[in-house]
Amino acid sequence: MALLLAISVGLSACGGGKGGGQEPKTPPPPPEPTPQEKIAQLEAQGQLPQLERLPLVAGIDIDNDGVRDDIAEHIRRTYTEPVQYRAAMQMARVHQAMLLVDKHDHIALQEVSERSMKAIACLHQVFSLGDGPPEGTRVREEIRSMTTNTKERLQTYLAYNKARSGSISVRPEGSVCE
Repeated sequence: MALLLAISVGLSACGGGKGGGQEPKTPPPPPEPTPQEKIAQLEAQGQLPQLERLPLVAGIDIDNDGVRDDIAEHIRRTYTEPVQYRAAMQMARVHQAMLLVDKHDHIALQEVSERSMKAIACLHQVFSLGDGPPEGTRVREEIRSMTTNTKERLQTYLAYNKARSGSISVRPEGSVCE
């Protein structure tokens, strides 16, 4: 009994175990940034290329070289060797053509496909690392990702692939780089 009395007096003296003293309150952590905010931060830090996201499938190509200006700028900054720059631009022109080609014109679709096969072969020729991983594949995937950076562009790219479904492409021979 004396033990119970001692415990209850001790607990009431220290606030009943509820920490009766005023503890400094730590502010809540800031809210987690949205995916769009994270992308903007990475672009501002230079860790991602700053890509145009207008609701236009074609995007902006002021100089009419067949490559969106934001992608051309990224390629110019990234691939400083002239032969690599030309190969990357060739691939970017083909990816842009995939978005813009008439999906019901089988002759135009075949022409874009043939250009694509040449551009892929060129990338692998130029970016060959001997026994290492195929760097040309990485460059092609990077350019495709940048080209299809909006929902509308991705859907248009998928429509191109659907239109080409079941068709045959032939590996190009001879000179493949423009």
